[in-house]
Amino acid sequence: MKVNMALTNIKWLMCLLILSESTLAQAKCLRTVSQLKANNVKVRWHETTENDGKPLMISITDGANGLVYSAKKAGVLWLTGKVSVCPSGGAMEITLKNTKATSNVPMLARLALPSTQSAQIVNDQIKLGGGGWGGTFIGQ
Repeated sequence: MKVNMALTNIKWLMCLLILSESTLAQAKCLRTVSQLKANNVKVRWHETTENDGKPLMISITDGANGLVYSAKKAGVLWLTGKVSVCPSGGAMEITLKNTKATSNVPMLARLALPSTQSAQIVNDQIKLGGGGWGGTFIGQ
């Protein structure tokens, strides 16, 4: 009885290891600007849906602990945070996280800004949104 139980537990453990390995292989995120470029992911994004003639420009760079981003409007820093780019299905998904807004962002927008936003990259385009704000960005 103990031998059968031990074999059953080992079989379950092996199944879990196999499943987790394939999941980890799929979720391997890109960690550097070089990896982004090697996978044809843009590191600069230009907003195309602004209504004030001053598009938000997002730049992705290598940080001390992974990828980081900064967003400027009319050359002035608005947002900073971490960014991840990971395969998701047949596309890449970009996630802006730990977003911090500078005092250059209007107070109401700062209060409504989500700390995390995600979007699929489709045809070098991303559609971000949340907190009453949305924008479409084209990779450059």
